[in-house]
Parts: sequence; structure tokens; C-alpha cells
Amino acid sequence: MGNAYLALSNDVTAGAWNPAGLDGLDGLILGATYGSMMPRGFTDVDLQSNMFRYDHDGSLSSMNSVNFVAPFRLKGHPFVGSFNYTTNFQGYIGSLYAMDLDYEAFVTRNNISGVLDTLDLHQETQLVDEGGVKSVNFSFGTRVYDKVSAGLAVNIYTGESTIETKRVETIFEYPIDPGEQEVTLLTDFLEVDTLKYSGVNFTLGLKYEGDVWDAGLVVRTPFSLNTKTGISQYTVLSINGLPREEGTDTTFYDNLLTKYSMPLMIGTGLAYHRGENFTAALDIEYRGFGSSNVKTRTSLIIDPSGNNEEVFEEFDPEWNNVFVMRYGLEYLWHTGIGVVPLRFGAGIIPLPSPNEGDVDSPSSVGTAPSLILKPIVKALNKDETPLTYTMSVGSGIRWSQIFVEWAYTYSAINRDFSMTNVVSEIKDHQFSVMFTGYF
Repeated sequence: MGNAYLALSNDVTAGAWNPAGLDGLDGLILGATYGSMMPRGFTDVDLQSNMFRYDHDGSLSSMNSVNFVAPFRLKGHPFVGSFNYTTNFQGYIGSLYAMDLDYEAFVTRNNISGVLDTLDLHQETQLVDEGGVKSVNFSFGTRVYDKVSAGLAVNIYTGESTIETKRVETIFEYPIDPGEQEVTLLTDFLEVDTLKYSGVNFTLGLKYEGDVWDAGLVVRTPFSLNTKTGISQYTVLSINGLPREEGTDTTFYDNLLTKYSMPLMIGTGLAYHRGENFTAALDIEYRGFGSSNVKTRTSLIIDPSGNNEEVFEEFDPEWNNVFVMRYGLEYLWHTGIGVVPLRFGAGIIPLPSPNEGDVDSPSSVGTAPSLILKPIVKALNKDETPLTYTMSVGSGIRWSQIFVEWAYTYSAINRDFSMTNVVSEIKDHQFSVMFTGYF
């Protein structure tokens, strides 16, 4: 349903969306989701008048969520508790490109050193960037008055991303001492960049559940998303296929810390029910990135007494406050073999980081999100704010105690970084299957 779920939150994943929705659940419920992501698109980089392209190809499959719900009583008052393991953000870029450059270097020719010469450089680079931010969530919900329920969740963020870059550079006819001997100079370079995430925040939720309308309010508290980076670099230099000790090196950078201040996020949702089978939902979410900053640790003094001294350099990334809009539709089709849900969703999700130049919005996403949401989103956000467009469909089958459901989501965004001569057109395909059991 396009993630328009703040007012509904009526299944095993409610604790990760709006914990107030847990109040309507009975008995023990177990759910799990397995998903696959297939990125497509490209990034063009203009480097010294040489244009080369990263093709975003590949796939990433993983367990996207594990959810558990159970009712309990505290001093006689009924509560519903929940545990959720959730993938909050996931990305994958797999790219292979090659280019030829004119390489200027000071060489030795005719026993004369320091001669400026233009050499032919062939470079092949393979890049794999995968991983994302995940969270472990403990939450509970309860009825507070008539049709109004409330909930609270603590979110512990974790996860890991790995960027692996393999580059082979070949210089043909490279002159070395003595005399005019020319060789093939080959450099194998491997860099493994590992990022580990951590942070804690809270989710406060309210929900009104009526006969025709549901309403939801969710507040996510600010927190610091910490990223610890470790970088390993390996370089092997070969001449005419024979490795040389000179120019071969291994370098490690460890415990590099960056803190991203994640802002206050407030989401509201409405859901309309027409009978028992049709539901329409709309979410609007505010994300206050305009007050965020980034801190990078520049030095760390380790004191034997345990009082370590850290020095940070702070800068303003000049992000924007953004408003997100999502909507979804659901129809429950009752058949002889079970209930078949038919779902459709769409959304426009602005990124806080503005474009540096003008780009056209993706036109291949479809007309529905543009016609319905784009004018409103454009009015709420700044003109230079890049927009991610999403469309999704889903279905499955439900029996009395077992649900098996699937969803497909397509998203697209164009980015323009004119200051660095980088243009991206990113299209992602995501497919997931969810199992839910009621015990």
C-alpha cells in the first residue's frame, strides 16, 4: 500500500510503524519478510573532459523483517507487546566501467630524468556497494480512552554497509632506467570500506479507530546516527607481470567516527473504510532535516584512567526540511480458497539533500503519483528538493491463521551534482514475500 500505514498499523508489523496499533491485536502472532532488491540506472561522471558511467546492476537479497506480537497484563491492565527486527534502509550498487586516459608523468628518457611525457593509461574499475541501516524495536500499545489507543517503542539502530572497490590500472610503454627500456606497468588496487551504524531513539504513537475513519499520529524523537568506518587498502605493483616490492603496500584506517544528527519526525495518517473489504489510506510525514548537522571525529586521546578525550569537527550539510506523502488502496476479495488482498500504493519522498542543478523528474513512474501528490509535495517542499517516486502493487492469500503475501515496489529518482559534474538516474525494483502466523 505504498507504506501508507500510520493510521492502519493493524498487523504484526504495527510496532515498527505506529505502536498504538498493537492494541487491536489478539493472541500470539509471528511474522517474517524476505526481500530482494534489484537496482538499475546509472551515474555519469565527467572527469577532466572524460565521461564515464557507473551502471547500477546487481541484486541484494536478505531477511527484511522478523516480527512477534503477544498480549500481556500489567497490574490487571491489558497491553500488547511487540518485537521487530526491521530493515529501515537498504541499498546496492554494482558497477563495472573502463576508460582510457592520457596520463602525464615525469619519466626518464635517454638517461635524462624529469622529462614530462604523455602516456596511455587504461583503467578498469569494479565497485560493489551494499548494506544498510536496520533496527531492533521493542514496543507496546494499550487502549487509553474509548476508541483511542497509545503506544511507545524504543528503536535500537544497527546494520552495516560495505563498499568494495577493485581497480586495475595499466600503463603501456612506460620507460624506466636504464636507457629507453619500455615496460607494461600494472597496478592492482583493492579498497574495502566497512561502515557500522548505531543509535537509539523512541517512537510515540496515537491511534483513533472508528467505524469508517481511522487516524494516526507518530512522533519519532531526534537521535545521533553514529557511523564507524574501517578502511583497508591493498596495492600491488607489477612490471611486465612480475610483482615488485617497491610500490606494493597495505594501509589500514580504523575507528573513523562520524555522527549524523537525525531530526524530529512527525507523521499523521488517515484511513477510510468502505464496508469490510475496501480501505484507502493517506500519510503525510514531516522530517526536520534543516536543523541537522554532521560531526566528524578528528582526534582521539586515550586516557589510561578511562576518560578519553574526543575532538569533533562540525559542519552544516545544508539539508532541507521535507514533507513526505504516501497513499494506498486495498480491496479484500473473498474466494472459495481464501481471502485475496489486492493492493496498490504510491508516494513521493523528497530527499533532504538538494540538487545542485536542474533535472527533470522521472517520467517513467506513471501518472498517478504525479497527478495526485506532486502538486501538493511541490508546494510543501523547496523547488530544488529531489523527489523519489514510488509505485507498488501487492497481493497474496489469507486463511484463518496463516497469511502469505507479496509486494513489488518500483522507485525512481534523478540527481544532479553540477558542482562535481555528476548526474544520476536511479531505478530500484524491490520484491518481498511475507509470512504471518496466528497462534
